[in-house]
Amino acid sequence: MATKINVRSPFYLKVSQTNIATATLNLYIYTGTFVANASVANPKYTITKDVLTSGFIVFEVAELIRDYLEIEFDGTYSSQVVWVNAIISTTVSSGSASATVSPDNTNGFVAFDGYGYFHEGTNPELSKGALISNNTIFRLNDSNVRIPVYTGDTTSVAFFYQGVEKRTQAISSSTNTNAQIDYVTVSGQDNNDSYEERVVADGGTLETSSCLTDFLRQLDIGLVDEVYVASSAGTEVIKILSTEECKYEPYKVTFVNKYGALQDLMFFKKSVESTNVTSEQFKASIFDQSTLSYKTYQHQQQAFLAQGKDRITMNTGYVNDDHNSVLEELLLSEQVYYTEITETEEKVIPVIPLTKSITYKTSVNDRLANYTVEFEHAFDKINNIR
Repeated sequence: MATKINVRSPFYLKVSQTNIATATLNLYIYTGTFVANASVANPKYTITKDVLTSGFIVFEVAELIRDYLEIEFDGTYSSQVVWVNAIISTTVSSGSASATVSPDNTNGFVAFDGYGYFHEGTNPELSKGALISNNTIFRLNDSNVRIPVYTGDTTSVAFFYQGVEKRTQAISSSTNTNAQIDYVTVSGQDNNDSYEERVVADGGTLETSSCLTDFLRQLDIGLVDEVYVASSAGTEVIKILSTEECKYEPYKVTFVNKYGALQDLMFFKKSVESTNVTSEQFKASIFDQSTLSYKTYQHQQQAFLAQGKDRITMNTGYVNDDHNSVLEELLLSEQVYYTEITETEEKVIPVIPLTKSITYKTSVNDRLANYTVEFEHAFDKINNIR
């Protein structure tokens, strides 16, 4: 099994050898099917280093790899990782001792757009099962839930409701980058988040009516309240808590978490939209010397470079202590989106969190915890793409 690399944190390769003089690293970065070291062609980088400390040479490769790891989200949840082969050759000043590489580079590496915290030390692989930090997920009634798992080590995912197993999904390992992350769903359907979407996907038609809307709010298929994720590290239990929201329009925020996987976070309560406008001004000359007059309806103060950005402030509703880590990872994420649902389409909106700090809330200190986060659209309001 390939070693995991989380490329937002440094990743070190140490080459040890008696009397080592130089080491040359050929770094191969690619997607698709994994190939053995000897079969790879065209390295992305070739780096040679001289020995500084007797006996070993160290390479740091995370930022080099991240240049080739692009994360996109258009509403489709896909495995976005890259394979990395690190082939190292050495020269020695004398002798013929063999070189060793740490971590072992024999089986290659799989790189995620994740990171470790300071206290987690160097080269953190993090979870090899469920790729989320929280053990509780809040969902809207009859909405789908996706849990990212690492297929390289996860063996199965079981879904329970009120202590009764509803179904089990076997997880198979793969040699392709498009299957290293599996987004398992509580509904068993990858692309449909609600009953309405499932009806349309099956070729049916829904007529809009208040009675039907009230009925659908009470309908919840694929009920699950616990998910068991089995891997070599043991079994993780994730609780699914369903909630009903009749007053506010909930929003689904999707972001790349610390494991390099897409994660959803529901904001159930009040949201406020606004627009922030910026512009420059100059003082124009409007005096007409030929008539010794000026037009009183002309701008003496003239605006230019006027531009705006939309903002939205969302509230999670009451969540438990488990969501402290989720909010932290949301604010640290470099790829954040929310899904805007209209009667005719679903639009994925890229945003940037403007909230830069949070005060962690606990059931002991705060009893009920609601988090407010402000987002700004990651594009200008007036189209200026040229």
